[in-house]
Amino acid sequence: MYPTRIGFQSVIERINQLRTNGHSAEALVTSIFTLEKLIRRSLRVALISRGFTSSQVERLLKRKGFKDLNEMWDIYDRKFEKLSTILGQPLWTHMNRAVEMRNQMVHGNRVFDLNVCENYTVHVVEALEQLHKEITRRFERDPWQKMKIRKVPQLSWLAA
Repeated sequence: MYPTRIGFQSVIERINQLRTNGHSAEALVTSIFTLEKLIRRSLRVALISRGFTSSQVERLLKRKGFKDLNEMWDIYDRKFEKLSTILGQPLWTHMNRAVEMRNQMVHGNRVFDLNVCENYTVHVVEALEQLHKEITRRFERDPWQKMKIRKVPQLSWLAA
């Protein structure tokens, strides 16, 4: 949705501008797409840190949605924690509902009250900021920044 050349804080500001200008539904849709992108970028950091090549990472993450990314997360996380643990269960509960709402709106199945959209957008933005901060701390690099391409795998094999 937003390219890396637009900094993370600028993305958050744009989402908040949509929300404060009365475009709460668009803000919710944008914030969930941005959350998926941040999760994907964070997994990319984790996978490359583990030793996978950039092309292997692309194959692993290609066409993965929120549910798939969530299921993969703890396998590649440095501390083997689930996303729900990193964000906290109360905030995580809002993410699942916000994703559901986004999917229904994008596919034209349902329209939601703008106040409801605004409330969920606030929670998603909180999750974005929290996840960005935690990934930057854990991997000592900003997942929103471009990474160097790794062409040679650094994975080591365990002897059988």
